[in-house]
Amino acid sequence: MEEEYIQNLKNYLVEFDKLPIAKKKITALLEEILEHLTEFPNIMELESHLLDFREYIIEEYGIWHIYSQEWLQDLKSFLADEQTLMIMAGNAVLGKFLKNIICTDNLDWRHQDNERPNPWTDVEQLDALEAVKKYLNNVSNIIIEWCPDSTDTDIKVLHYLRQKKWKGNLIVLGEKQGATNSKAFWKEAHLERPVNLNQHHKPFDFIKDQVYLAK
Repeated sequence: MEEEYIQNLKNYLVEFDKLPIAKKKITALLEEILEHLTEFPNIMELESHLLDFREYIIEEYGIWHIYSQEWLQDLKSFLADEQTLMIMAGNAVLGKFLKNIICTDNLDWRHQDNERPNPWTDVEQLDALEAVKKYLNNVSNIIIEWCPDSTDTDIKVLHYLRQKKWKGNLIVLGEKQGATNSKAFWKEAHLERPVNLNQHHKPFDFIKDQVYLAK
């Protein structure tokens, strides 16, 4: 059984040779963890804690979307300091670092992992669709960042923007057909995945979120 397990790992190492993150993890398992398991028995507990990191920052800080400084600079360049509306902004961690930004959220966080809104910057308490109706004529960009998959607000916003023939950028950060947004939204939205907004946007863990322009 042990020999089969090790051989399977070696086979995966060859199969996923062009995937640097997967290759790095398999190599670490083969060359480091298994070699020192008896010397450091708590290493499996460490692995568990590392996997819990996302849940920890959600519960303690209300942060769902994890991004790098390089990606933040890409987003700033794309927005070009144009007036931007962020709906369903949550704690507005991203909004804190953007210029000319209006952050809104209904602040109704019941039934979520973190039920205590503690915004990092000013957040206007406003339903997403109402915020779009209020600010649409004054903004060039609208950001939807990690919209919950338990609401259909995203598709309602998309329908409204189409109805108004809005010419701005609807920027959606999420996992297609995965952990974010409604199924209806992913099915109906016309999506573009711009290189300049994804070149430095790397998934943090098993959630493969990306950046889209939606029409």
